[in-house]
Amino acid sequence: MIRLFNYLQYLLLPFTLMAIFYIARGSFFQPSFDDVGFGVLCLGIGFGFSSMGDITKPSKAEAKLFSNRREFKRRVIALLILAFAMIITTIFFISQKKNDLVVYQLGLNCFPLVIAIFFTLKQLIDKKQYYEMNNQ
Repeated sequence: MIRLFNYLQYLLLPFTLMAIFYIARGSFFQPSFDDVGFGVLCLGIGFGFSSMGDITKPSKAEAKLFSNRREFKRRVIALLILAFAMIITTIFFISQKKNDLVVYQLGLNCFPLVIAIFFTLKQLIDKKQYYEMNNQ
C-alpha cells in the first residue's frame, strides 16, 4: 500500500502540464477566468499528489538543504508566506460571490492549492526529521 502512495507522487507531472496549458490558455489565448481557475485547481491537485513521496529517500538537493539550518528555515518561512498569501487570495475571491460568480469560482479553485502547500510543508519537515534522525 505504501508503494502505491509513493507512485502517486508522479501524478504531479500530468496535473502540472494540464495546469500550465489551462492557465496559459485562459490568460493569453482565450482569456477566461474559468480556464485559469481550472489550471489552478489542477496545480493544487498535482502538488497534493507530490507530497505523497517517500520521506526515507531524500534527494541530494534535499540533503544539502537539510544540512544547512538557515536555508531550511528560509524555505519553511517562504512556504508559510506563500500559504498565507494564497489563503488571503482565496478569501478575497470567495468574498466576491455577490459581485462576480466567476471570481468566486476562481477562489474555490485556489483552495486545493492552499491545502497542497501545507501538505508540502509537512512532508519537508518530516523529511528533515528523518534525515536528522539517521545522520546523528
